[in-house]
Amino acid sequence: MNINDILKQERFKELDLFLTQEMYHYAGDGLVKKMIDLLETEDSARDWFYSSLKSLGGKRPYDYCKKGDISEVENLIGRIAHGVY
Repeated sequence: MNINDILKQERFKELDLFLTQEMYHYAGDGLVKKMIDLLETEDSARDWFYSSLKSLGGKRPYDYCKKGDISEVENLIGRIAHGVY
């Protein structure tokens, strides 16, 4: 069972909605669209958004977006999309 299976359970529906809304709030529609284009689903994009990444020094894309440094996440998405990871 993965996190999305858990979040889809009725008792976690509010948490699922909250995490998705937070992603859109901090990343913005444009960046979320880029994440979905790269990762194929909104669930996958959300998982990635809240995951610690080596390429971000162990921080999460969420951490960068929350402090307003969206460009760092956009640059990473561009590198991944072009195979320059």
